[in-house]
Amino acid sequence: MKHMVKILCLGNEFIEGDALAKEVGKLLSKKHKITNVKDSFQLMTLLNEIQTNQLIIIDIVKKLKKAQIIKVKDIRNDSILSAHDFDAGYVLKLIGKEFKIIGIPSNGNSKEIYKEVLELITVK
Repeated sequence: MKHMVKILCLGNEFIEGDALAKEVGKLLSKKHKITNVKDSFQLMTLLNEIQTNQLIIIDIVKKLKKAQIIKVKDIRNDSILSAHDFDAGYVLKLIGKEFKIIGIPSNGNSKEIYKEVLELITVK
């Protein structure tokens, strides 16, 4: 059997424009091990437990038209004023490692985005 990649899907299925990553993750679960991440604290725990070369993170990125690879260094920096501001971008920078992040648009056809993500998963 082909080596399965561990994929963390970020997003909140109850917030409009933030659920698509989990929809794509559900489609990916037929071929890869998927973990739906509920919050930044769970993300931090998982990132410390998983080897980075076996991990892909999928998250919504505003203003994207199609799925693409995002680098941690390119994630926007915001000030943390409350626990609400302790988001995935901050956690990824705090951990201090480089991860393969696939950013996807906040809306679109989940099956089409799934195909784009599959192509990006195999890119080294």
